[in-house]
Amino acid sequence: MSNYRLLLPALLLLAPALCGAQETVAFKLTPPAGKVRLAEVFRLKVEASYPGKYSLELDTASFDGADFGLLEAAPSKPAEAGGLKKQTFDLRVQAFTIGVSTFPELAWRLNAAGAAPAAARSPSFLLEITPAFENAPDGIRDIYPPFRYLPWPWILAGLLAAAAALAAWRGRRASGAALWAVWSDPRPPYRRALDRLAGVRRSPLPAAGRIKEYYVGLTSVLRFYLAEQFSISAELMTSADLARELKRTGADLKTTLRTREFLQKADLAKFAKHKPENPDADAAALEGILADFNAIAETSAASARPPAAGGKPA
Repeated sequence: MSNYRLLLPALLLLAPALCGAQETVAFKLTPPAGKVRLAEVFRLKVEASYPGKYSLELDTASFDGADFGLLEAAPSKPAEAGGLKKQTFDLRVQAFTIGVSTFPELAWRLNAAGAAPAAARSPSFLLEITPAFENAPDGIRDIYPPFRYLPWPWILAGLLAAAAALAAWRGRRASGAALWAVWSDPRPPYRRALDRLAGVRRSPLPAAGRIKEYYVGLTSVLRFYLAEQFSISAELMTSADLARELKRTGADLKTTLRTREFLQKADLAKFAKHKPENPDADAAALEGILADFNAIAETSAASARPPAAGGKPA
């Protein structure tokens, strides 16, 4: 399923039907061309055609978010002709499950002044997600960087968000309407980490004997969380370097030792052909580690809040 470029058209009836007539919205999806690797950001282009009286927006709350994470949804300015609007949406997505996965149907909202709201769904499709490594040499090794997850996707996402904000601000000044808007994932880092972990745990990798890929998925969940929650460049560090950086989170000795043990066990599975007896137990251990770090983050955020109005400083 790699190295392809497939257009997926779909015609869906709007619900409810308005004024006794069947009004339709059409979607054409362009999946990424080439391989998609675990946790790498890829683009998905959605072209929509719908009745001109409506405005169209992606219902991000309906996105499953477990196998795939939606980072941005940037719509173009609609073009209208013959009573229809045509609009393109540029989606930036991450995959968190290895193997052939179903990219879910996406829900869309259509709104118009003086008309009942309508809804439509773009079609699902199959997408093959490959491991982060292919043809990696066997044996224990300490590598730098341990992943291909360079910070460029986040840097680029930030630049896109800044460019979108500037374009919207200029558009409002010029015409009173923003030309486009960028949606950002509203989930906090801990929620994103749990969703990613759920996607990895549902994968059939352990049953298929693909232990290395399974533990790459587990450790990527931890690394992304530490980067997002504590601004630690975990994606660029060896396991040893990362273990030394844990003190920056304010973690106690117990949490630090549990995390180091998890990273060491994962390295053995990834680089030394070690076969853990119970991979799901290690996933459960990671869930507990994430909960510990989340408690630390919440405590830190609470202590940083200003006192309530009318309260006296300590």
